[in-house]
Amino acid sequence: MLSIELVAGVSLLYIALLFMVAYYADKKRELGRSIISNPNVYSLSIAFYATSWTFYGSVGKAATSGLDFLLIYLGPSLTVFSWWFLLRKIVRISKENNITSIADFISSRYGKSQWLGAIITAIAVMGIMPYIALQLKAISNTFALITGNRGIHFHLYEWSSFESPHPGFLAALFLTVFSIVFGARRLVSSERHEGLVAAIAVESIVKLAAFMAVGLFTTYFLFDGFADIFSRLSAKAPLMFERLTTVGGPGKVSYINWFSIFYLSMGAIMILPRQFHILVIENSSEEHIKAAMWRFPVYLFLINLFVVPIAFAGILLTGSSKDADYFVLSIPLTNGHPWLAMVAFLGGFSAATGMVIVESVAISTMILNHLVMPIVVKLKPRIWFPALLINLKRFGIFLVIFLG
Repeated sequence: MLSIELVAGVSLLYIALLFMVAYYADKKRELGRSIISNPNVYSLSIAFYATSWTFYGSVGKAATSGLDFLLIYLGPSLTVFSWWFLLRKIVRISKENNITSIADFISSRYGKSQWLGAIITAIAVMGIMPYIALQLKAISNTFALITGNRGIHFHLYEWSSFESPHPGFLAALFLTVFSIVFGARRLVSSERHEGLVAAIAVESIVKLAAFMAVGLFTTYFLFDGFADIFSRLSAKAPLMFERLTTVGGPGKVSYINWFSIFYLSMGAIMILPRQFHILVIENSSEEHIKAAMWRFPVYLFLINLFVVPIAFAGILLTGSSKDADYFVLSIPLTNGHPWLAMVAFLGGFSAATGMVIVESVAISTMILNHLVMPIVVKLKPRIWFPALLINLKRFGIFLVIFLG
């Protein structure tokens, strides 16, 4: 186990790093020298598609259901081949019409229908709350696993009557501040948030490096490579090995289930509010789409390269697939490498925070434009309306994260 002070301190330093990266990017933009207007950053920012479910859940899925987890990434990897004509056209239309969100884009196709925009916003809010909750739950659970304590308990609380703050609450608080500072500084929703995008790109690098580090350690230090892990599991539990490496289990191929997940994931990469925001609203050049068409699938390949070895290694080391979602943390932790567990925790933390930050900004924009603005425009314009609207957007960010 690692000390609470160490984990909390490293997490705060990491959050401070994200603030500095975002601040630096915003300052560079003000000077007319954008650091995110290049295909590498654009491609990395799209990779925030890989959330904490990718970092932890893919391993758990592979350990319990086998190859089903691949569908979440095969769908987007095939969808990118349509980006040069489909995504480029969407970006062009959005820039020409000052589109600010997926709800705005769809409603504009039907005469800027306020009712349609409001319905899409309501569906998005209800649908995304559980997913935000999942990200914050991942932070809380991994903090408890790595420290052995579900609360952030400092010596200060021994002298006071206050309860130890919950890590999920503190994470939500810091993410709210970050999202407001770098995602709701101005009222113009169609402007690009360069600081936010730069921070998301850094987080994509961190989570990939962390997952690869755990994968290399598990595969080549605890075992002698892919073949060693597969052969050991096949010899120890042949029926389990057959079930986990066969589509739908031995003798039963669930094509309907596979096709459903595959089809939904193809749409998710473009029409989820957060993905639309990064792909379209934050796009600074159509030419960057060309690079993203191959770099994003490569990223997905790399971050999934060690999913099956980690899952199978965890089964071999623990004797079961119980708590397989956290094999990425528990394997280095129980094998005498707490520093690697800390790296894994930061990787999972990055995967969760990236999703929450962008999703809260995207959803708050939809709430402001399609639920609040229709009411405001019916009132007589006041000089304080702009200040009211930007504060409502900030409150929307707070509401989305804390409802989650």
